[in-house]
Amino acid sequence: MKGIPEAYLLFLLSHYKGGICIAQSLKIPHNPKTEDYDKVIQQLLETRNARAIIIFASEEDIRGVLNATKRANEVGHFLWIGSDSWGSKSSPIHQLEDVAVGAVTILPKRSSIEGFDEYFTGLTLENNRRNVWFAEFWEENFDCRLLSASKREDSSRKCTGTCV
Repeated sequence: MKGIPEAYLLFLLSHYKGGICIAQSLKIPHNPKTEDYDKVIQQLLETRNARAIIIFASEEDIRGVLNATKRANEVGHFLWIGSDSWGSKSSPIHQLEDVAVGAVTILPKRSSIEGFDEYFTGLTLENNRRNVWFAEFWEENFDCRLLSASKREDSSRKCTGTCV
C-alpha cells in the first residue's frame, strides 16, 4: 500500500463499532520486489484463522500479492475483498483468475457533476491559492518548477502560470 487511502482509515475507525477483528495490518513497501510480496503472504499465513483479506493497493501490488499467493501454493486459502483500484477491472487478476476466485470487489458509484469540468479546467495559479496541493499538481501536470522550494528535481523549466 502506497500512502494510506481514506477508505482504509474509515474502515479502521469503523471496525471497532462493528466487532470486526483486524488480525494484521500490513504495508507493501514502495517499489516492492517479489520477496516483499512473498513476505506479505507469509505474514498473513501466520494468523491461521484469519482468511479474509481486505486489500487497499494498486493494480500492480494486487497482482504481486496474488502471484505470491500462487507461489506459496495457497490458492483458495484467502477470501479477497478488493478496494476500488481493483473494482471491476480484469487487469489485476489477468492470468491469476484461479487465485482470485470468489473475490468481492468494491466499485463506488461515480457520476458527473454538472459544471465541474469547466470549473476545474479554469483553475490557474492566480485563482486557486486555497488548495495547498494545486501548485504541486501544476508542476507535475506541466512538467515545470514554480519556486526554488519546489519538490521537483527533475525539471529545470520554470512554470509560466499558464498551460503550455
